[in-house]
Amino acid sequence: MARVAHIPYLEKRPSGYFFRRRLPKSKVGIENPDPRSALCLSLRTDVLSEATSLVRALTAHTDLVVALMTERPVDHLSSEQVTLLTELARFQIAAHEALRASAEPRSEMAANFAAKAEHTIQDMLRRALALGDRTPVIEPLREVARHMGLSLDEASENWRTLAFEALRVMLDVSRERERREVGSYDEPTPIFRLMLASRATTSVAAFPAPSSQIAVPALAIPTINASGATPAAPEGMPMVEASAGPKAIATVQAHSEPAVISTPREDAAPEAQMAPTLERNDAVSSSVAEHDDTAFRIKVRPPRLGNIDLRDLTPETRKVLENKLRGITLLEGIRLMKELKCAGYGDKFSVAQTGDEAAGERWKKGSGSKANVCEKFWVEFVGDVPFEDADPDAIRDAMKILAQLPHQHSKGTDKFVAKNGFRTLIAELDAEEERAEKNALKALGNGPDVTEADREKVRLDAMVPRLRAETRAKHQGYIKSVGTMLYELQLIDHNPFEICSVPNKLKDKWKRNEEKRKRICWDDRIFNLFGTPAFQGPFEDPGHPFYWVPLLARFMGLREEEACQLGPEDFGVDRGIAYLNVKVLNGNNVKSIDSQRRLPVHPTLLELGLLQLVELRRRAGTHRLFPNLTRGKNKGTFSENFTKNWGYYRKKHGCYWEGLDLHAMRTSFNSDLMNEDKSDAIRCTLMGHDPVDEGAKSYAQGLKLETLYERICDVELDVSMIARPFGTPTTAAQRGSVVGIRSVAS
Repeated sequence: MARVAHIPYLEKRPSGYFFRRRLPKSKVGIENPDPRSALCLSLRTDVLSEATSLVRALTAHTDLVVALMTERPVDHLSSEQVTLLTELARFQIAAHEALRASAEPRSEMAANFAAKAEHTIQDMLRRALALGDRTPVIEPLREVARHMGLSLDEASENWRTLAFEALRVMLDVSRERERREVGSYDEPTPIFRLMLASRATTSVAAFPAPSSQIAVPALAIPTINASGATPAAPEGMPMVEASAGPKAIATVQAHSEPAVISTPREDAAPEAQMAPTLERNDAVSSSVAEHDDTAFRIKVRPPRLGNIDLRDLTPETRKVLENKLRGITLLEGIRLMKELKCAGYGDKFSVAQTGDEAAGERWKKGSGSKANVCEKFWVEFVGDVPFEDADPDAIRDAMKILAQLPHQHSKGTDKFVAKNGFRTLIAELDAEEERAEKNALKALGNGPDVTEADREKVRLDAMVPRLRAETRAKHQGYIKSVGTMLYELQLIDHNPFEICSVPNKLKDKWKRNEEKRKRICWDDRIFNLFGTPAFQGPFEDPGHPFYWVPLLARFMGLREEEACQLGPEDFGVDRGIAYLNVKVLNGNNVKSIDSQRRLPVHPTLLELGLLQLVELRRRAGTHRLFPNLTRGKNKGTFSENFTKNWGYYRKKHGCYWEGLDLHAMRTSFNSDLMNEDKSDAIRCTLMGHDPVDEGAKSYAQGLKLETLYERICDVELDVSMIARPFGTPTTAAQRGSVVGIRSVAS
């Protein structure tokens, strides 16, 4: 039984699609002893589109049934909701105490007025409880949820229950504030309790912030009396605006400065009627508090745009940074990261940087595809919301869907391109798997010779390979790095995509369920490859890359790009030994500094006529040995297109095996060298790897070409079945005449 994970309540079984939904765990008045019981209905179809339509209709109906089953007079609050209400009360009291601690001395009349104002708030909350009006607590709940990183579904029944309980909590808070306004404290201070307990502590702050500050939202409530009017303040006492908004911030500098309090405007006029006042105050205070909160955050952590050169960005992105010191959206953040990396910036944005054009080109070729997928995938499943407001649950759901992407997504044939979104692509591939499996099983039949192993193989063959663990971890790591960049530039104050990090243990767990894809050495199947037309002729062009590039990799260990970019001027002779240079010149690219090297040409390649090809291209005045090779559009390398074309060629001629690609030729070359127990420093030189010790790194200048030639001759392979593009094998004397110098015998 397989669950169609991206469509809730839909399951695929051998007999077709089913609707399956678990019943609520807790049911009062419903006799059902099995807590795992579920509603399970056959949809009588094996077509995905039909099943999806039916499931959506059944989901809507069962939502109503579940709502009726769970609607009963008991406490619905989850542990998370209890924690949220607890923090709501704590924030209210903490904000009140912070304001009182930093306020100037006041008259007895002012103190009595403050207590009377709290009494008026209690009357308003009691009326709200009686009428079921949850308006006064909407903004406070939203603010506390935001500080806790929670999301509230205000369309659900749970929200109504939570908001009603919040009204009761706010009533209790107001009673406590009223007592404290007249100096009545029922409990000893934290300092006194610590003294009594004789326990040392470094801090008595109730709500420490991540930095050296303690940030507490001051959640205010409209001050309205029973008649609907706001009581007037005593003469000389400033009047704080009545507000249901929670975003006034009380910030206490730890260990240093006195408390700094950000309060709402003080010029608000009282209204005559209670309901209109609540509505207007809600809108005004929410807007004012939002502005105050953003301004305060910018003041505490001002953007570090001086760490980057804004001229490296597009006009659209520069405009975003000018107008959004906070509130940058998910898509805007992803594009900012892409533009900075393409400009050649490093990973540490907490310090000033300068772009590097060459580094940007390398990043674009190697990692640009991850940025393109990131831009489409995360926005589709999380939404183009403000980066900080990304829903953690939506991010977690997206991570689950990420694992279902095909490993060839967004490349290759149109089959794996997400033209209509990744969700649709996954649904189409699921349906294709199902059809392929069904057709293959039907073709297999149920004869007496058909075994369960045969059926299992059919099912496995029908499966579309999905994203591998390593690639999945890279995609999650990239979106996390976008958040890290924004945080270090101080454009956001927390990174919700931190949950996308993939520890090594988790990655290893993912890998347990997938086949290892480490490259292996070519075995006797290489002779099947040598039997294909590219190696047997006839040769329209004696320099066809399908012939020479694999042989250069097998006999000299060249990387694919190193072989494809060779030119006639890269070849020479030293003391009678023909060599080739792997270098960064004339548009050539190498993997690292150590990849630049001089290699003796393997005698087998000399016998096959490699130097004759060099001389042919030199006389023709061509810049490359393989002038018809083109660079790929994405990475701008020869190997990008060669890899695709050579893969198609091997599949066409029945010599395509997973893991036995062109790079496996280089792996085979390296293995031949390792199997001879000789100097590993010379092996590293031939391979273009980092030297194994300081001596080989700093004093390899005296390594002779003769020594490298002797070592490369350890690589042996029978090529007698391969045709020669230039006819009969060349002799040593003929090879010498090709380059116009004397040649040593091979």
